[in-house]
Amino acid sequence: MEYIHSLPDGTKLAVWEERNQVLSLMLPLRRGMGVSVLARDALKDLVSVMFRGSVYYAYHSLEHRIMFGSAEDRGAAAVLSDPSDGRQYSALTLLEWMGELYLFFRARGQKEKSWELKVLRPLSGREAKTLWEGFTEPVEPVYAVGERLVILADGKFCTWDGKQPPEQGELLRLGTGQRARDAILKLEESNRQCREQAEALFRERELLVKSHEGQIAEFKKQYDDLAAYAAELQKEGKRWREKYYKKQ
Repeated sequence: MEYIHSLPDGTKLAVWEERNQVLSLMLPLRRGMGVSVLARDALKDLVSVMFRGSVYYAYHSLEHRIMFGSAEDRGAAAVLSDPSDGRQYSALTLLEWMGELYLFFRARGQKEKSWELKVLRPLSGREAKTLWEGFTEPVEPVYAVGERLVILADGKFCTWDGKQPPEQGELLRLGTGQRARDAILKLEESNRQCREQAEALFRERELLVKSHEGQIAEFKKQYDDLAAYAAELQKEGKRWREKYYKKQ
């Protein structure tokens, strides 16, 4: 798998796997710079992502370990180890969500021999958490980030807030693959449109409030003027009544 990331300085960094190596190349090419070797023990499942200005990557090593590292450090460390390949880690996905970097992956249960979807935070904690279990086949999960993480797998979906156990939803009846990805994209587009509409309504409300504040101030001034005028009329009427009654 190949990835190209846009760096904060405007350059780009390409990361790819070739002949059991993880390679990187800065673009555009500059004199004296060429391909850099980030790792020499890659088996499969290379993924990479931009997070806080740096490029991080993960892959399944020849020794059946899940390796994680930064392109700046030019080195990777094992975050999961399975020398016998009994767990069969696969389907790696690196995602930025809620200000954290998450590594999602698929693993085979040691007892039931079923498949699980798991997650860990490679930068702040190495303890893996099971998000979803009980799959009889090695599913191909699809992830969508928002206020809650949405996971699609085996025609079903679940949501996770990052703290409480995930909540499973109803059957999508779309299966996985391209149709499921299309469903996720539609969901993300719908969420984006809702956010834009909400922001537009909020801005409109702010303008309306400011406009009304001016109107309210003007109405209050007119009311105060009328109240003062009415008070003067009341005083004048009182003086005339007193003067009239005295003459009578």
